[in-house]
Amino acid sequence: MSFVALLPLVGVIVGWGLKSITDYLMQKKTDVRERRAATFYLLRAHKSLMDYERSTRYFRLERPTIDKFEPWRAILEAKFLDSVEAQSRTTSNAVETLALIDPPLAARMDNTIKNLLFTFQRNLTTLSENNPERYAKLLGNQDTLVEMALADFKTVALRLASRSGFRRKRNVARWFSERESGTKDFMDTMREQQDLLTKVVNP
Repeated sequence: MSFVALLPLVGVIVGWGLKSITDYLMQKKTDVRERRAATFYLLRAHKSLMDYERSTRYFRLERPTIDKFEPWRAILEAKFLDSVEAQSRTTSNAVETLALIDPPLAARMDNTIKNLLFTFQRNLTTLSENNPERYAKLLGNQDTLVEMALADFKTVALRLASRSGFRRKRNVARWFSERESGTKDFMDTMREQQDLLTKVVNP
């Protein structure tokens, strides 16, 4: 069979190859875009939780009594839960994206979120008045779960970012470093929250 006779077959093979490469590149671009979006959603959820953790830690510095501390904590909890409700769909999407990459880690993240929401659904305000000892115990459990959740959010976000390239992972790692070291952005937010909470707690 002559080369000329094979040209149509060669053309089909080359065309199929080019289409496969194009489809692969398009899918890869879509995957990277989804992973970056999922990473952003997790960073946002992490910041909301860290704001709660740091704010409550801030108010504990002066070792307040339960009756002075709990009103502040309850308002901060409500603020956090509002953000969780607003972000629930996108956070769920982030977990689903992770499930395509690392199912065990996605299951761990899903369990962490469920445990976190469960501990925030306890009526600690009423408990603080009726049973201070149990209040202190449950608050300690909440602190532990919050710490674990922050660590899991970080692990998952870095895992997703690493799938988007070294530069993306480096930027996400830097973001966490800035948050953990304490930034001007957080302190400004803390002052704003304190002004708002003071008006609400002491109208």
